[in-house]
Amino acid sequence: MLGASTVTSAGTSAIGNDIGVSPGTAVTGFGPGTVTNGALHAGDSVAAGAHTDLVTAYGVAAARAPVTPVSGALGGETLTAGVYGATTLALGGTLTLDGQGDPGAVFILKAGSTLTTAAGSGVSLVGGAQSCNVFWQIGSSATLGAASSFTGTILAEASISSAGGVALNGRLLARDGAVTLSNDNVAVSLCAGLSNTAPAIAPFSATLTGASQTVHAAVGAWSVTDPSGTDAGYRVTVAAGAATVGGDEAAAGTGGSVALTTRDPVAAAGNPVTLGPIATEGPQALTTIATTIATASLGEGQGIWNFRADAGIEKSLSFVIPADASAGAYRRTLTFTTAPPAA
Repeated sequence: MLGASTVTSAGTSAIGNDIGVSPGTAVTGFGPGTVTNGALHAGDSVAAGAHTDLVTAYGVAAARAPVTPVSGALGGETLTAGVYGATTLALGGTLTLDGQGDPGAVFILKAGSTLTTAAGSGVSLVGGAQSCNVFWQIGSSATLGAASSFTGTILAEASISSAGGVALNGRLLARDGAVTLSNDNVAVSLCAGLSNTAPAIAPFSATLTGASQTVHAAVGAWSVTDPSGTDAGYRVTVAAGAATVGGDEAAAGTGGSVALTTRDPVAAAGNPVTLGPIATEGPQALTTIATTIATASLGEGQGIWNFRADAGIEKSLSFVIPADASAGAYRRTLTFTTAPPAA
């Protein structure tokens, strides 16, 4: 939760993560309000950095297009992944957000001016939708009705206020104004992390000739998934274990190597409109140190991206078997990972 001028709580609000204010310094009402799994950052460098990030995030959300117009009255509506907008947004009853089986489904709802929710209204997530992928970009202020149940990150240009007893699964971020609470409960559900399905590697055989030789293996299809909703980017890396023959490293000889050439992936069906990870050019020599083979930069890589199978014709995976390798089962373990961008 972040305010620009002040963050104020009346009663016993419970906040499940960090609270910050910047460039202001005033945070009041904690206690009797409580903060768990986080800390108070009143005008410090952490809050200043968060405010800078908020300004950037607000601009990114405001610019996201194309925008599908919706009625400002959201109660009773069901929306699938996408960007939606209206002059004002008002929630009475329940808004349903349907991920349609995609944990990376992103929902951006944009109001030219205000967001208001009625008492007892709510947001329901179905079809695998995750609260961390729901964003409300509000052109002025947001007001949450008493005892309403709200989901997602509110990015308000001005202020955010509660009528009391609100249950929020998400974040309250006021770019230029204040956040004002009253006996509210704010929790943050983190998205599932970065993941991938590693490809199947076709077995191969080679006749030892007494000289070093290069052999190729087909690489099966695989994918990388970023359902985090942060658009922070990531790296796909591969590390190659030590070569062995019959479980013995010495028997594998000296001078062996393995290299992988990766092609750019294609978006899975229903993937959000964004750029995918870019494969590193040329064959990458793999070692026991993880090597980056594809990179999604800031603002890219959201959702599921599929790398096509290689039937062996493209020779994307190659092994150099050294001349002094012993006969037997030559093995190297390849470990595919996804990781945050390099610092």
